[in-house]
Amino acid sequence: MPYLYSQTYKTMKKILLGILGIIVLLIIVGFFLPSKIEVTRSLTMHASPEAAFEEINNLEHWEKWSYWNTLDPTLKTTYGEQRSGTGAWYSWDSKDMGKGKLIITESKPSSMIKADLDFMEQGTAKSWYTFEPVNDSTKVTMGFSTEFGMNPFMRWMGVTMFESEMNKAFDYNLNKIKEIAEAKE
Repeated sequence: MPYLYSQTYKTMKKILLGILGIIVLLIIVGFFLPSKIEVTRSLTMHASPEAAFEEINNLEHWEKWSYWNTLDPTLKTTYGEQRSGTGAWYSWDSKDMGKGKLIITESKPSSMIKADLDFMEQGTAKSWYTFEPVNDSTKVTMGFSTEFGMNPFMRWMGVTMFESEMNKAFDYNLNKIKEIAEAKE
């Protein structure tokens, strides 16, 4: 019986040391992953820059096209007094997605919008939207960037999940905006 106990102990010790080694390796590798993620997507739509711009510049319109609003039906949105243009903001509170706030920091009519995002305990990010006339259409580009700092866990999340989820969201958003903007024309 003592021999069996000794063997079981040695085996368990090897397994635990192996698991610990893998965790340490993942943490070390995490420090070598990119500390910044930047995602951009574009879509050309048969609509004027003004039609597409208005959908993004007016924060109340986001409910019609934002991918994130489809993920949690209990999402609560609170708007600032100003709903569009530089200085406009909204905050959200979601059981699934947490709390956050978006503020439009710069808005140039039918040309460009910049916004800051604050994910409260999760960090901050920058987003931008450009509207480029192309013949009788408009190329709309959405961009997003965030820094993960020295957090190896967040760097792993950025590489494995974050970028693909942002691409999915941008594709959804751009196609919805295209549908809405083209219907206006």
